[in-house]
Amino acid sequence: MNKTEFISELAKRTDRPVTEMYKLVNDFLTLTTEVLEREEDILFVGFGRLSPRKQNARLVRNPKTGAPAMFYGRTTVSFKPGKDLLKTINRK
Repeated sequence: MNKTEFISELAKRTDRPVTEMYKLVNDFLTLTTEVLEREEDILFVGFGRLSPRKQNARLVRNPKTGAPAMFYGRTTVSFKPGKDLLKTINRK
């Protein structure tokens, strides 16, 4: 499901206009990005936790050539699913 399909489904489920849901989703994503940029966790109880995680600079190898290369490090985002989410998606 892509962003447009998600917004359409959300609008259908909430009986709201697609334009309103588009703004809501974009505001949610913007706020999420800003909070992670400040290096703060976001916790949705039962759903999961988004956490910024630093990756240190290190020497790596180019998989095509085998030549050593420098990875300069960055911040990435990790997601740890909550119990309720795992329970729901693993129902049989």
